[in-house]
Amino acid sequence: MRRLALVRIRVCTRCGRGGAEFKAEDGAKLVVRLEPARAAELRAESRDEMRWLTDVLLAQLGAGGLAVREVVLDQVDGTLRAFLTLGRDGAGEPEVVACTAEEGVAIAIRGALRLFATDEALTAPRGRGEPRDEGGGTGTLH
Repeated sequence: MRRLALVRIRVCTRCGRGGAEFKAEDGAKLVVRLEPARAAELRAESRDEMRWLTDVLLAQLGAGGLAVREVVLDQVDGTLRAFLTLGRDGAGEPEVVACTAEEGVAIAIRGALRLFATDEALTAPRGRGEPRDEGGGTGTLH
């Protein structure tokens, strides 16, 4: 597994689809597709007064004594997925739960959590319509 750092969140100027671009310490890159509303939620300059469900979920987990310790992106049956490790402070075995890659990315970013990717996630070919990692250009993601 390799730790990821957020490079930027881009939104296509043509269709509105978004992508969260990540880079591993060794230079490997990964782009996770985001729906337009999710991209708006995660873009720093678009913070508004309304709370997002992701924030409520993280707060409720904390109130119940659970914390998300880390998020791992992995390729499973040809689909990028996220796995969250939940744990209680100093008690019991951690629990791992699955969610979509988009949900996992949102939780990691909004919760300022560690985000990792498996080698399979970083090397898997992306299907048609997946955002590409390209610098410059027209601002489109596809």
